[in-house]
Amino acid sequence: MSRTLVLEGEETEVPVIKHLEYPKHEQLYIEVGSTLKPYQDYILWIDFKKHLKEKLEGFYISSYKTSDGRKRYLATTHFQPTLARAAFPCFDEPAMKATFQLTVIHEEGYNAYFNSEVYQTEPYGNGLSITVFDKTLKMSTYLVAFVVCDFKALQKMSPDGINVRVLVPPEQLNQAQYALDTAANVLHFFQQFFNISYPLPKLDMIAIPDFGPGAMENWGLVTFRMTTVLYNAMETSSESKEHVATVIAHELAHQWFGNLVTMQWWSDLWLNEGFASFVEYLGTNHVEPGWRMMDQFIVSTSQDAMSLDGLESSHPVMTDVDNPEEIDAIFDFISYKKGAAILYMLENFLGTETLKKGLSTYLNKYRFKNARTEDLWDAFTQVSLTTSHLNVSKILDTWTRQKGYPLLTVTLKHRIVRIKQRRFLLTPPEYDDAKPSDLSPYGYKWFVPVTYITDIDKENMFWLNMTDGEFLLPARAKWLKLNVNQTGFYRVMYDDGLWNTLIELLHTNHNVFKPADRANLLDDALTLSRVGILDSAIAFNLTRYLEKEEDYVPWETAILHLEVLDVLMQESPALSLFHKFARNLMKPVAENLGWTDEGDHLKKKLRSALLRVLVRFGDEETIKKSKLTFQNWMHHNVRVAPNLRSVVYSSGVRFGGKEEWQFCWQQYQETQVPSEKRLLLTALGYTEDMWRLSQYLNYSLDRDKVRPQDTALVIGVAARNNIGRLLTWRFVRMNWPYFVEMFGPGSFSMDMILSESISHFSSKFDYDEVKSFFSGRDVGTGVQSLQQSLERVRANMRWRENTEASVIQWLQHNVHST
Repeated sequence: MSRTLVLEGEETEVPVIKHLEYPKHEQLYIEVGSTLKPYQDYILWIDFKKHLKEKLEGFYISSYKTSDGRKRYLATTHFQPTLARAAFPCFDEPAMKATFQLTVIHEEGYNAYFNSEVYQTEPYGNGLSITVFDKTLKMSTYLVAFVVCDFKALQKMSPDGINVRVLVPPEQLNQAQYALDTAANVLHFFQQFFNISYPLPKLDMIAIPDFGPGAMENWGLVTFRMTTVLYNAMETSSESKEHVATVIAHELAHQWFGNLVTMQWWSDLWLNEGFASFVEYLGTNHVEPGWRMMDQFIVSTSQDAMSLDGLESSHPVMTDVDNPEEIDAIFDFISYKKGAAILYMLENFLGTETLKKGLSTYLNKYRFKNARTEDLWDAFTQVSLTTSHLNVSKILDTWTRQKGYPLLTVTLKHRIVRIKQRRFLLTPPEYDDAKPSDLSPYGYKWFVPVTYITDIDKENMFWLNMTDGEFLLPARAKWLKLNVNQTGFYRVMYDDGLWNTLIELLHTNHNVFKPADRANLLDDALTLSRVGILDSAIAFNLTRYLEKEEDYVPWETAILHLEVLDVLMQESPALSLFHKFARNLMKPVAENLGWTDEGDHLKKKLRSALLRVLVRFGDEETIKKSKLTFQNWMHHNVRVAPNLRSVVYSSGVRFGGKEEWQFCWQQYQETQVPSEKRLLLTALGYTEDMWRLSQYLNYSLDRDKVRPQDTALVIGVAARNNIGRLLTWRFVRMNWPYFVEMFGPGSFSMDMILSESISHFSSKFDYDEVKSFFSGRDVGTGVQSLQQSLERVRANMRWRENTEASVIQWLQHNVHST
């Protein structure tokens, strides 16, 4: 800072005695020579310089390479949550909304972009231009964004007359059309769904080569990773295409939730992220109705959130935070995915139309303002009084103000269904007295909207009002299944009779249940057996129906659980039996799908997932086809179909040698398709050559080889490689100071590095080593991620001690070794 000026009104200068900077508290102290008057307007003028850095925060520098190897630079920003202050002095809190004006002087041949539209651009001399922007709407500092780059634009008008543009490096303009079409259609959908117009005349979406999060919802200038906005129909998989659509829908949802109405303070972060994570599925479902996004929601969102929230070291959706590190730490699956799952449950018991009315009421009342969770609940309670008379705040406070979720234990006797609720935990606490942070104002009881179906009834609902309960089953009903379509955020443990009835139904005609219900039964059974609540034999007997399952959603749930079991059983004498069991489930379905890239979106995703796991579990036929396809690509330039690339690339590297690895590395460096680049980088970590895997990890520290945004990806792939688990942990220990400096404690990248490098362990030796390494180190707010990772290791240890023997016994009795 070179000069500080304070003006009273427009002209009267107030003498500045001194200014002091407090870097630790990220504060600037300015002392003036006279008393400031209440309610008087003052102008604070600060001259300052800011050097562009390579760290992916604040105002920073990025670069990309053209196809002929030339390096091109750009300057860009990322301010969420508290990094606007790293670019310019400001009152950097969400409630302190303001308008912003920007003038940028830049080289000719470059363009400047900002939240608002360009007012004018003029020559400035010496090969420079000056661009002046219109004043923005009133907004929070973390939503400010500006970029200077040489990108090209693809644009169109939305159905509502909004100018939508996608800005990308010139050579990648042909990959921007899908994002442009999706954005224009989703923008129109949200305006109708929320019943509020998008308040800006333009929406720019820009692909940033180096970007920490997946995307950022800056008002009118949304920034994205390359992989979340670019799509090439000839090169990109169905999964990556879906990722582009959902991320765009997520960021556009924020234009209302977060931008138009902003949380008062970061403790209510979930108001931003939970809502965007929920309605992104509605927006995507609108533009791609064949993708069955709400069925996919239960696997990718609800089940993911339950996995984390089943830990003692989880946190409530609404949690107090006081400083930047604590704020960083709550950008996790609880704020995003549990928040979204609670809203899905809310929609189910309120009804879609009531939900829409409540959202519209809330957004209209607080537009251009800040709000709290209570304000949203009040809006829903207000609109629901005419229909259901539900006290939404009273109900949902039990879901947002305490961590965890209920396990419902269900028994059926003489038509009476009895339900007991208690908190589900992946591991029981290792202490008798609860710590203050583990106490709940609700005693870990919930208002639970219990939905159920029977063979003679459609969906019914029964409320547990923070208590246990019971109801009478219809006289002719032969079975019941709770948590219809898994709209509720709870698990269900049936008595043995009910489990066996449900299993028999799955085996005789699994289509009695919808795909979401089948996925729900699989998730509950396999999770409860892993914890030791349900007999492993019941869970494994249930999975045997899968050889007739042709739907992606239940299979995605099953595959996630089978992969966890594979990690746990790596040192088991029954590993080969487990692999054979898994192959036997998958082979009939995979053979029916064939080695092609045909079918609808979910068929393509299912085929890709099954082939990948068949290779993992040692299916010789799939491995042979994958290797042959890779060799034809490498030696004869025979194109690999987009949805087969994952299995082909990873197999080629895993079962190949130096030549195959180097070939993939060269392709990774040369491709201009971001989704292909990510796929190749992932495949490189499948090598079974220890030296090459070590090289792969070391490359992640060299930003000329691997972008810092992808460091956590490399570590995760290497840690999931069976030969790489200990190697990756050693690598993380050796380079811990670098990671702390690069990403900061409590950040999403650091959470990923911690979780991926630790969570796969299952022995006390490894557990003690991890604890010992971190015992003398300050991990800041990363302590929560560390505790969660250690808790997962304890759960793995407990499974090996208490459950593994019963799994081995079942495999030995039900799977032939030959």
